Amino acid sequence: MPALLSVQAVVRRTKLTILLCGLLWPQMLVRGAERLWYPEVGFRWTGAQVLAQGRDGFRLLSSAHTGITFSNRLTEASIAANRVLANGSGVAVGDIDNDGLPDLYFCGLENSNVLYRNLGNWQFKDVTAEAGLQSERRFYRGAVFADVNGDGSLDLLVSTLSEGVLCFINDGRGRFTDRNAEAGTRRPSAATTLALADIDGNGTLDLYVANNRTNDMRDVGRISFSAVGGKPVIPQKDRNRFVLRGGQLAEYGEPDQLLLNDGTGRFQLAAWNGGAFLDETGKPLAAPPLDWGLSATFRDVNGDLAPDLYVCNDYWTPDRFWINDGRGRFRAIDKLALRKTSASSMGADFADLDRDGHLDFFVLDMLSRDLRLRKRQMFADKPMAAVIGAIDDRPQVMRNTLFRNRGDGTFSEMADFARIAASDWSWSPITLDVDLDGYEDWVISAGHFRDVQDMDAAREIAARQRSWNQFKDEAARQKAFTRELEAHYQLYPPLRMPIVAFRNLKDWRFQEVTEPWGLSHPAVRHGMATGDFDGDGDLDLVVNCLNGPAEIYRNEGSQGRVKVRLKGRAPNTQGIGAQVALINGVIPRQSTEIVSGGHYLSGSEAMAVFATGTTRAGMRIEVAWRSGRRTVVQNVAANRVYEIEEPQADAGGGAGERESVGASKTTNRQQPIADPPSPLASRIFKDVSDTLAHLHHEPDFNDFERQPLLPLRLSQLGPGIAWFDLDADGHDDLIIGTGTGAVPAVFRSNGRGAFERIAAAPATGVSSDTGGIVAWNDSNGRAAFIAGITGYESPSRHGAMQFRLSATQLEPVGPIGSEMTSGGAVALGDLDGNGQLALFVAGSVIPGRYPLGAASKIYRYNAGRWELDARNSLLLDNLGIVHGAVWSDLTGDGFPELLLACEWGPIRIFQRRGGALFDVTAEFGLSEFTGWWKGITTGDFDSDGRLDIAASNWGLNSPYQASKERPLTLLYGELSRPGILDVVETDYDGVTRQLTTSRQFLPVSASLPFLFERFTSHKIYSEASLAEVLGERMVLARRTEVRTLASCLFLNRGERFEKVELPLEAQLAPAFGVNVADFDGDGHEDVFLSQNFFPMQAEIPRLDAGRGLWLRGDGKGGLASVPGQVSGVAVYGEQRGAALCDFNEDGRIDLAVTQNGAATKLYQNIQAAPGLRIKLRGPSGNPHGIGAVIRLRFGDQFGPAREIHAGSGYWSQDSPTQVMSTPAIPTAVTIRWPGGRTTTTTLPANAREGVIGLDGSLTSRR
Repeated sequence: MPALLSVQAVVRRTKLTILLCGLLWPQMLVRGAERLWYPEVGFRWTGAQVLAQGRDGFRLLSSAHTGITFSNRLTEASIAANRVLANGSGVAVGDIDNDGLPDLYFCGLENSNVLYRNLGNWQFKDVTAEAGLQSERRFYRGAVFADVNGDGSLDLLVSTLSEGVLCFINDGRGRFTDRNAEAGTRRPSAATTLALADIDGNGTLDLYVANNRTNDMRDVGRISFSAVGGKPVIPQKDRNRFVLRGGQLAEYGEPDQLLLNDGTGRFQLAAWNGGAFLDETGKPLAAPPLDWGLSATFRDVNGDLAPDLYVCNDYWTPDRFWINDGRGRFRAIDKLALRKTSASSMGADFADLDRDGHLDFFVLDMLSRDLRLRKRQMFADKPMAAVIGAIDDRPQVMRNTLFRNRGDGTFSEMADFARIAASDWSWSPITLDVDLDGYEDWVISAGHFRDVQDMDAAREIAARQRSWNQFKDEAARQKAFTRELEAHYQLYPPLRMPIVAFRNLKDWRFQEVTEPWGLSHPAVRHGMATGDFDGDGDLDLVVNCLNGPAEIYRNEGSQGRVKVRLKGRAPNTQGIGAQVALINGVIPRQSTEIVSGGHYLSGSEAMAVFATGTTRAGMRIEVAWRSGRRTVVQNVAANRVYEIEEPQADAGGGAGERESVGASKTTNRQQPIADPPSPLASRIFKDVSDTLAHLHHEPDFNDFERQPLLPLRLSQLGPGIAWFDLDADGHDDLIIGTGTGAVPAVFRSNGRGAFERIAAAPATGVSSDTGGIVAWNDSNGRAAFIAGITGYESPSRHGAMQFRLSATQLEPVGPIGSEMTSGGAVALGDLDGNGQLALFVAGSVIPGRYPLGAASKIYRYNAGRWELDARNSLLLDNLGIVHGAVWSDLTGDGFPELLLACEWGPIRIFQRRGGALFDVTAEFGLSEFTGWWKGITTGDFDSDGRLDIAASNWGLNSPYQASKERPLTLLYGELSRPGILDVVETDYDGVTRQLTTSRQFLPVSASLPFLFERFTSHKIYSEASLAEVLGERMVLARRTEVRTLASCLFLNRGERFEKVELPLEAQLAPAFGVNVADFDGDGHEDVFLSQNFFPMQAEIPRLDAGRGLWLRGDGKGGLASVPGQVSGVAVYGEQRGAALCDFNEDGRIDLAVTQNGAATKLYQNIQAAPGLRIKLRGPSGNPHGIGAVIRLRFGDQFGPAREIHAGSGYWSQDSPTQVMSTPAIPTAVTIRWPGGRTTTTTLPANAREGVIGLDGSLTSRR
């Protein structure tokens, strides 16, 4: 055994006692000997036996060393007869005889359950018989130790395949009595995982039982129903078992059970329709959910000390997330609180992964880590395409899901960002701080008896299928069918997997550390639990393996730690549901909840472990008990075990406090462990979308008919949006783009917050989706707006269309850009500084030719017409797909550069030199940052007077990942048929590290049929490199790459730009709109991002973790995310264009955001400090001063620079009226006009709004 570190007592101990503690330490390793405990008021403590030298991770101990010889045996003949048995069994951990060492109970399927007593020194003894737990012949699935009768000793609950839950009562000495007749838990049901908590606050532990099915009808082989009109009709008697789903017959699971404890270990079944469970609207359920339950766990996710409930369900039945009202009534979580769930959910666990005080959680599915395996495994269910405009649905996805708690009752899903979307065929996730750095890591049990998703085996089995009609005897038919099913199983390869481990890197990134943490041994593992088996104060692992020896892993860590056990008031004697925190350990705050059961088929020891690092003073433990009482233990020392008693309520029932000799404090205050922050007086923005009541028109279109291997749909990229005074009444109106066949929407504003929709002229629907929108006044003062025409869904003979308001309606004026067939973003700028605006029209994707983009063009306004600028357009012919454009003066010379956001390209910059544009992207250092850029704008984020770039990108929370070292690569070309452009998505092979195809054989070969001649199996295809897949056709393929997918700032450093990735929340979804303004009036420029994209190719779930994001600037180039519950902005659909305007003219900047196929959102700013409204009066060709740069002066200090844009962000235009923040009284305003002219205008002290002319003159309006 390694040397042991002793721990010195520092509170009221003499040096002699300290020495004595060190001398006595080895005696603690002897089972039955008294540990050396130090009593204090309200708690006691002892030393933890910490390894002197260790490492991060675990060591698998041999059965010869531990004495654990259990193996969970199951034949494949039994699996063929009943496949639900292959889900395995679990293990329970708990101290059954109160000697301080946790004991083990393993469940078996075709062998007896075994109880092992912990003798210390990693020795265990089979005491099943003497404990009275000899098991009858059953299929046993899960177990948990819990004190169900409140006598202070752990009783045993065991789930079975067909008899529900068995209950065994402990006499306090480790002997158990069968109490099934009295307990009320034994019922005819297929129980799986058990979870216990005090759901109603009465002190007793109630029991939730997840139920699966006793058997699966697929093992019967034949089900007969009558048919009507060629469709099967399910008889009334079978309607609680079968359902037609998508034209296919599907089987329901069984109802779960909630059993209420009377405090003596007797349970009463709660009715599903009796008011204990409510739907999302608060109405009682009419019937129980019929789900394939695999696991359930209680956790307090909202900080009210009442346990909430998450249930993992298999197959097509959705997970359930129930929020407890504190009285034992559970309401389904709001539909928008959880945007997706795993499809084949096995297990879940909860932890505060980022230590922000909010509980996050992780749910397991079956996605393989190995790309080769993924390419030869069929999906567990058919992927469902996103429905246009569907927002509050909750799709199921075939991968792990990781949910970040936003702190307002909603969660963002971010498994792809965290790099833990795949962990193989997984069962049980357990969160624990393995490396004791203060942040909890993940260990995951995985494996299956066979890889029954293997498509090669499935094809072979399909070829062997035969009719069973020749059997007249049903018993003989069933016997033969089972034998054949067993033979078929033999065709599938084994699927033995490691325990997968992920280290928490503290920034919502995780690093796989399976091998370095000693967990790479392959096996089929199901139930897994934790406990401190050697008394060293950290968590060890125990695993129940199928057809292999049970495993026990010793935690090898030696870092400082504190272990906490609770001694609660009867009947909740383990303090289940208590929130425990260590303050000022290795990080400021660590917290966890004491739970009972809830791991897949398993239950862990009820305890908490925290990391102390090298901290030696100032630590304390806080406990918020389920009863509402509170305990604080001061002067906590590292490498100790603390056992804390729940304080007793005062006789009078009041809140009392007392100080202990050991400097602990206990109090009965009814409050959570951390006082919640004070509620906000009001959010910054108020949702006033009802004043518009606008719904974007988006007809359905099948993009994949033209290009089957597209990574995403390109027909749902809009709409754009713009603010502009179209009717010359002094108030900005709102313009919203549209889909094919409809007309843009125009809402006339009265300047006081009310809007009127303007009618459109008859038969004026656009031939294809509109793209970007810009509005302007020509030299005659006539207002119009220009909309790009994408030409994607139906051919277009021009790149844009111009619209005007007549006296009564919206009318098209005429097309622009007959040279173009596909338009996207549009932007206006004074290219020559002569007072005349130039129009840029971006080329969008060429229909059927992705990733190729149409040529972009520049037009000049001449004699009432937009004419092609052939000289400058020539440079723009081959830019690819351009999504965003803005003219902006980056160099401060008065002449704007043209900035473009390109897909499969960089942020491009074109600069005017000698009257012509030149590509200066490389000169500014931006050429290496190729991305899927969507939107672009500029703002002065570091208040230095130079305009910086803000650009929206795809984000980092999708299966697509890119870096300079491993760029995201797409191949395209006419690889199979002339005139058809094929695209081939790639990834890096995990073995060779070479590029290979990322998608499965069937979809790829459907587009590239020559692959059928090249590959005879999915396995061979999955192992082939890209060159081997394409062979001689590789020379026909062109390549394009992306090196960054992060949305970014590029800070202007004069001759170069410094790339800065936007904060975490900005990377959790694709971003489109990007806008700059000072939303809160603090004098610093902020950013708004519109987010989300749903219509991905079938194998990739929708990307929905965003809800629109305000990023608050600090004036130094930094941006911080503002939570939606603070900003008031919460847009859950597919946001596209966004535009800013002070539409009610109160000096606060407001926000409009479009959603594809859904309602446009309008937000009124109600909390910002009002600023100064500035309008410019420019020359006749540019009356709004487009391109002018405005700065307020505050004495000898300047505020940030603000530029007026006509077209920016994503397909949108902000109002030309600027709201300039006034954190102090402004004394003057400086304007750099297009062409370089600068004016400085003195401001009156009480100015709220003014119009500034080209000569610097000020007309104050108010």
